[in-house]
Amino acid sequence: MFLKKIYGFIKYVFDSEEKNFRKDLKKIIGFYPINLTYYKTAFIHKSASYINHLGQIVNNERLEFLGDAILGAVVGDFLFEHFPSGDEGFLTKTRSKLVNRATLTELAHKIGLDNFIITHIKKYTVYKHIPGNALEAFIGAIYLDYGYYATAQFIIKQLIYKHIDLHKVIISDNNFKSQILEWAQHEHIPIKFQTEQIPNTSPAQFTSNLYVNDQIMGSGQGYSKKEAEQNAAKQAIDNLNIPHHNPFLNHNNRKN
Repeated sequence: MFLKKIYGFIKYVFDSEEKNFRKDLKKIIGFYPINLTYYKTAFIHKSASYINHLGQIVNNERLEFLGDAILGAVVGDFLFEHFPSGDEGFLTKTRSKLVNRATLTELAHKIGLDNFIITHIKKYTVYKHIPGNALEAFIGAIYLDYGYYATAQFIIKQLIYKHIDLHKVIISDNNFKSQILEWAQHEHIPIKFQTEQIPNTSPAQFTSNLYVNDQIMGSGQGYSKKEAEQNAAKQAIDNLNIPHHNPFLNHNNRKN
């Protein structure tokens, strides 16, 4: 990997046309990239797809798939080593919090990745998942350019250590739907979600009502069924004064 870094630096020095792009990427990754094609592709949203000289559709979806797999493996390995006493449930839930779309989108903004994204979508803020998807594609690009070890170093050093408070992640529980389902099961109270798409909305929007004992206790909207139901569950939790529980609050087994 050291030789690859040297090669990346040499290309940076002699390739003046791409010099600024390499320099910007180096600030994010921590070392100079070699094959810029991977990174350029990582920033192309599906809406900005084009056909290359081979007749292939070019966008970041394939890199996103690859990056998602690499990210899950690296974070899983990191948590396994970092929390030696953590059971499977704890590790799975913590990994889910670290790799979910909201966390990835926040990280993408923090490292400035959103400034490179190419998209033809006018209502960019509506598609909140785009930066998070681009981050996964970016991770896929690093993997193709430098391999697994360098990619792991980027994820751990440049993302987790610099921008994530593990303690806050562990004690947080923002899965409101899961919380209220657990509460209902414990209290033996029937609840149900009624979720449907709002007519004539572009992009599509959804609304959800949460019924507790056949009474509406929470309502929510979102750009997906999942988001609408999470918002309805959150409102119901507040209306019912259900304590927000933190299942990992006593999980003080972090590796020093």
